[in-house]
Amino acid sequence: MTGSDDLLSATHLFDPVRLTIARELRGLTKTELADFLEKTPSAVSQFESGRARPDPQTLRRTALALGLPIAFFTRRRTAAPIPLDACHFRSLRSATQRDRRRLLSTATLLCELVSELEEAVELPSDDVSRLGASPATVEEIDALAIEVRRAWGLGMGPITSMVRLLEAKGVIVAPIAAGCEEVDAFSLWHAGRPLVFLVMDKHSPSRSRFDAAHELGHLVMHADVMPASQAVERQANRFASAFLMPRETFLMECPHRLVWGHFEELKRRWGVSLSALVRRAYDLGRFGEATYRRACMQLNQKYNAGGVRRLEPHEPAVEVPTVVADAIEALDEQNPLEGLARRLGLSASTVSQLLPGAAAGSSWGGS
Repeated sequence: MTGSDDLLSATHLFDPVRLTIARELRGLTKTELADFLEKTPSAVSQFESGRARPDPQTLRRTALALGLPIAFFTRRRTAAPIPLDACHFRSLRSATQRDRRRLLSTATLLCELVSELEEAVELPSDDVSRLGASPATVEEIDALAIEVRRAWGLGMGPITSMVRLLEAKGVIVAPIAAGCEEVDAFSLWHAGRPLVFLVMDKHSPSRSRFDAAHELGHLVMHADVMPASQAVERQANRFASAFLMPRETFLMECPHRLVWGHFEELKRRWGVSLSALVRRAYDLGRFGEATYRRACMQLNQKYNAGGVRRLEPHEPAVEVPTVVADAIEALDEQNPLEGLARRLGLSASTVSQLLPGAAAGSSWGGS
């Protein structure tokens, strides 16, 4: 919509909620957006609450300030904004409100993107919800992790790729965009579809694999549980550890003494961090508390000296999600990304930003 009549029509179709989504997607406060528009923060608040509508010129300036087509602000919403208490966040306590809201706006738009894709492309169906359970003890959590492995025919050896596994079971996996430094991962259910967001370039791939298994634990165990509880996070950690390193197989390979060369071999085989391997040895009684404390101290001195984290050796390959990128490629269009963006009221560059790095190797991919 660029003509005066189109702009006037757009002001009548203006959706105040989409303005909030767009502003938070760009990481702006109301005051910062107001400065761009040469308006007051109160005026922006009125636009977002629906108590007032922007005039055509203000709507044009808003679209320019937020880098989105005017059509974005008039498109019918297919996904309600995701509230904070619908998500299980990992490492959220130090995250800013700006980061939290930016992540949730990104997730909301990704849900719209997935809904649009599902109308044209068959995505893997959900195979997570049927496995839902509410274990109360660590023994029950370990048993649930094994049950999920058995249900998915994984055996009891190392998992080659957590991201590919989740995608094959109907989980939409997306990278967390750069700039949200205090969040490692988060997950949620939306319209019967599980979603997992992961940082893939901040920490080591072994830690990202553990984060993916941690979020699977939330999806399986905590669909109806309020997030932000430390007890809930400990349960998800225990599930991830048991899922990635099954008790019987792991104990057959785990040494009785703290020999780092042996643990580095285990890391190469299982694809988890040295700290996760040591913790699993402690949880299963292979190491006592004194040995575990000594191991943690040595790992901290070697890989986190002075508060600067260094990567451990023998990291596995980075795991990149592909399902959404492949689905976009499968659209029967000459320029599928541009066509999808147009239907979503977005620019092609914004769609690429929703999936940073996910389209590596794809003809439409961003970085």
